[in-house]
Amino acid sequence: MHHSITLTDGELTVRALTETDIPGLCALAADCADELTLMGTSPSDAAYYQSALDAPDQQPFTIVVDGELAGSTRYGDIRAAHAGLEIGWTWLHPRYIGTGINRRMKLLLLAHAFETLDMQRVQLKTDNLNTRSQRAIEKIGAVREGVLRKHQRRQDGSLRDTVMFSITADEWPEVRARLSSS
Repeated sequence: MHHSITLTDGELTVRALTETDIPGLCALAADCADELTLMGTSPSDAAYYQSALDAPDQQPFTIVVDGELAGSTRYGDIRAAHAGLEIGWTWLHPRYIGTGINRRMKLLLLAHAFETLDMQRVQLKTDNLNTRSQRAIEKIGAVREGVLRKHQRRQDGSLRDTVMFSITADEWPEVRARLSSS
């Protein structure tokens, strides 16, 4: 879904994905394809982004650091009637991993979801083999809810188990304080 959300924190900008971003993001993802094999669909494929722009329940974002493309993320599975959404499909070029960009980006997205969109639940999911992603999700304060077994296909065709996490509106003030002080 096309949208106009732009969130900023210093040199970090999380803004609406545009069709003009797609070639640059594909090239950036191709540069680190080995890091992205656990994603269901390769972010080096233009269809990955176009499908997000076309989906009525997704709001894709481009992550920009110091004016340079750094990766992509999105709000997905937006359920306005149930006051919930998912933050996911996130990838960053390896040069930004461990720099705090992911934590700051999640703070921006979570703040917007809870404080502007008035969501009551934000969920995050990851491949059970992606332990780095699981640690990052736990570090921001999300609660591990369980595992969806044989949930979806990986790029290689194998079925993955998916670890489900969430943050609720009741938990948000504590999560916000933790993320803001890091």
